[in-house]
Amino acid sequence: MTLTTTTSILISVLVFSVSNALFEGDDCVMLDPDGRAGKCISLRKCHFARERFQILKIRPQNCGFIRKTPLVCCPKSTIPVLSNFSRSEDKCREYHDLRLQGKTIAFGEKAQAREFPHMAALGYGSRKSDVLWLCGGTLISERFVLTAAHCIDNIEYGDPKWVRVGDLDLNDGNDDADPQDIDVGTIFAHPEYKPPSHYNDIALIKLRTSAKFGKYVAPACIHTKRSLPSVPLEAIGWGTTDFYGDASPHLLKVFLNVIEPKECKRIYSNTVGRRLSKGILDESQVCAGDLSGKDTCPGDSGGPLHFLDSGSPQLKNHFVVVGVTSFGKGCGFENSAGVYTRVSNYQSWIENTVWPIQ
Repeated sequence: MTLTTTTSILISVLVFSVSNALFEGDDCVMLDPDGRAGKCISLRKCHFARERFQILKIRPQNCGFIRKTPLVCCPKSTIPVLSNFSRSEDKCREYHDLRLQGKTIAFGEKAQAREFPHMAALGYGSRKSDVLWLCGGTLISERFVLTAAHCIDNIEYGDPKWVRVGDLDLNDGNDDADPQDIDVGTIFAHPEYKPPSHYNDIALIKLRTSAKFGKYVAPACIHTKRSLPSVPLEAIGWGTTDFYGDASPHLLKVFLNVIEPKECKRIYSNTVGRRLSKGILDESQVCAGDLSGKDTCPGDSGGPLHFLDSGSPQLKNHFVVVGVTSFGKGCGFENSAGVYTRVSNYQSWIENTVWPIQ
């Protein structure tokens, strides 16, 4: 359902539901258990009302009309013009608002059911019956998955055709999971990604239909700060368990240490040529690994490097994506280090693609 269609349906619904009419800009109170403070604004400006109707089929709370334009009581915390947050931060607050809730890897540990509801697998092949899950991704909205640009054009299998969310073990239909397989719609590689270069290795996949949020499927948030958080960073994926190993059908997780830019540049100092002609670029890349050899491996590409945000009285715990798994020199070896595309460097591009200003 398009934005225009959704808005038209809402207007039709609201024409017959006017009561206690207010004027545009008047304060109002949401008719929910928490009685949130709201403001009467145009339906077209209240993304909260439109999306809640489209996804949850909950009719907006009508305030009145300006000529033929419906006014709705919109939570003040979700009105962009009143917010000091970026679009990414606003969407994060919206997706993980407690008041709207009812609540591959070298040497990695198995993930638990429903532990990472934002994790996605990218499927390749000409037929769904023979699908190959070769890359990972991160669900960041109902319709978009964040991944690596090098994942969207596999040398042997071409573009990904399907995205799976809500799964735990790709080969087990009886695990505690609720997978959704969704056709790939439009693919957006970063305009400055020029293979075989490793720079700007980030892409967005628009799903043909919306993912259904629930216990097994929920979006992660985008990291918007230049500095990295002080909490542990974690990588997840269905990649190989060591450099020469087989891919793990069960989702794996591992905590990694951030490697300082100077040390990362030293590790990759002998990597020259077209792939890394400028060396490691701290402004657009993050280096992470472990002395024991913990690392991401082939098959983890495109998956998230994230941390768990403990939330607040208003927000539930949620994951924040710091990096996109890009490349490495190997995995499972001592002093191994993987390189991740730094998400915050691409905030504007992500926002303008996923949440464009209407």
